[in-house]
Amino acid sequence: MARKRSSARIRQGQDLARKIYDRKIRELESLSEEEKGKLRREFPLLSQAEFDDVIRQTIEAKRYHQELVGWRAVPHDIAVLILVILTAIFDLRIGIIACIAALVFLESIFQFYFNRDLYRPLSTLVWLTYPAYLVFAYLLYREGFEVLWIAVGVILASIGTYILGGLARIPVRMILENRARGIQEAARIREEREKESGKAKKD
Repeated sequence: MARKRSSARIRQGQDLARKIYDRKIRELESLSEEEKGKLRREFPLLSQAEFDDVIRQTIEAKRYHQELVGWRAVPHDIAVLILVILTAIFDLRIGIIACIAALVFLESIFQFYFNRDLYRPLSTLVWLTYPAYLVFAYLLYREGFEVLWIAVGVILASIGTYILGGLARIPVRMILENRARGIQEAARIREEREKESGKAKKD
């Protein structure tokens, strides 16, 4: 009975997490007592501590996911800033080459590595990209480009780097997926060998 009740509480905790996951973080952080009471009545097996813990874990999971998505956008922001800075210092050709090289390199690293403490200062770079686009447009104007080509250049600097970043992530994603499949296959083979070894001992 105790095991069944524990399993039922776990299921209710999972159901509660699924029910509230689509809400925004600030909504979850400011749930009214009336809303909490309504949810408590819907999931009566959960204690107050368990109920609060599910909400806390859901908020943490949503915040982690948001930071992970933002982390994967950082290479784009850095690449755009490199493009603009090196175009201003040297020329457009060097800026484009350095931008592409940095984007491909950073995309591969940021797929493998995630640091929440490092993300927080890096996330502010996105606010620098907006004025960077204006500076880039001015640099293209100074180079003698017409308005149409300036617009194309800015669009490529913003949207084009996202597309290129997505393409650069494909090989890394394939490596990670193959690695995960390899780990699963190794675990399956090890489990089968352990079963065979157990049968041999019984025989």
